[in-house]
Amino acid sequence: MVLLSRVLKYRANRWANIIVGAINTVAVLASLLVAAPALYYLFFATIEIATTLTIIWYAWTRRNAL
Repeated sequence: MVLLSRVLKYRANRWANIIVGAINTVAVLASLLVAAPALYYLFFATIEIATTLTIIWYAWTRRNAL
């Protein structure tokens, strides 16, 4: 995603961040439901979900600065 963020145009970059962030969030949530997670995994999964939701929100609300 770092490389894509540098080479894609604004609109494509915005949608790539929204789509990949949503897929990543769903994957982490699904991994939490497969079995009882360890406490450390639950902690880091919570941080990862919060981060990807922040990325989705930021990509959705940010205006093109150029």
